[in-house]
Amino acid sequence: MMKHSSILLFALLLLVLVAGCTDFKAPDTSKNTTPAPLLHYERGNISISINTSEIPMRRFDVNVTEVIEIALVDQRAGILLENGWNITSIRTGFEEEDPDQKHIDVEFRNDELPLSFFIEVNEEEKRAGRGRCSAPFWGGRPWLDTGPLSEEVDYYQAVNPYMNLFEVIDRHNERVVMVYNKTTIFYLYPSYGDAHLWGP
Repeated sequence: MMKHSSILLFALLLLVLVAGCTDFKAPDTSKNTTPAPLLHYERGNISISINTSEIPMRRFDVNVTEVIEIALVDQRAGILLENGWNITSIRTGFEEEDPDQKHIDVEFRNDELPLSFFIEVNEEEKRAGRGRCSAPFWGGRPWLDTGPLSEEVDYYQAVNPYMNLFEVIDRHNERVVMVYNKTTIFYLYPSYGDAHLWGP
């Protein structure tokens, strides 16, 4: 009887010791996962970090890092980033002339202006293409009259046919906030370009 008790006591002590040494936490897999790359836009003493894991993907068959790197080479991306805009999504776009020809849109957004600016990226050719703003078109400048503008619209854009430019305008004070064409941003409120060239 005593022999059985001591064996039982020994087995019980052994179980307690083994249980005390066992860690029931989930295995640490952080060493096996690859963190999303942190990219940098740099010009002179300006350095802006871009965490690719924070950018929503609306197209999954592209290399996000490569697409953003292509966009960052473009001067428009630098102008937008340096003026407080952020890359907020990557999505599929379609050419207006040929709906079968796809490209990738890199969306930049400024929360203070509630506007988006898109830079098209051709991943195969590794180059940036056309740019466009999300503001609706309205011809309410002196050269065109297309009727009243909806009260819900804070910003609109008008085409300047003489200079082949797009002007994005704050409808509440008729202030020009952006002037661009398909390949260049000429003015971006408040600090890029010369506001006196483009309006009040």
